[in-house]
Amino acid sequence: MSDEKETRANGGILLNPKTMDSKFELTKMDPTLYGQVSNLKDNEVSVPILDEDQKGMKKYKLLMVTNRIDSHIADYSTDYIKIKDLALKEKQFEAIGKWSNEKIMETYIKINGEYRNCQFMNNWMKK
Repeated sequence: MSDEKETRANGGILLNPKTMDSKFELTKMDPTLYGQVSNLKDNEVSVPILDEDQKGMKKYKLLMVTNRIDSHIADYSTDYIKIKDLALKEKQFEAIGKWSNEKIMETYIKINGEYRNCQFMNNWMKK
């Protein structure tokens, strides 16, 4: 149960802001959150944790890990969706890169003087 507008619609489940799903990778998790959940077992509820939001409002929260997946070598049968998403993202990056490389030479771009010495991933300066 949650009173926060970010989590009350989905039963208090915390969503990963980068992926918008309920899964968090330990290496990409906020260190404070990691410290609060790292010692919890599956379905174990944490002790009440006093927290302060960005507006300075203090609140207590309870955390629970519902499904911990231990690190493992990727396998099609268990990690199909993640592998599919990674492959799709790679294809999208390739398509965007190809498109931008084609369009960059025919597109006029003005770069202010203070940014002309910056290192760009693409040939924005048309040197």
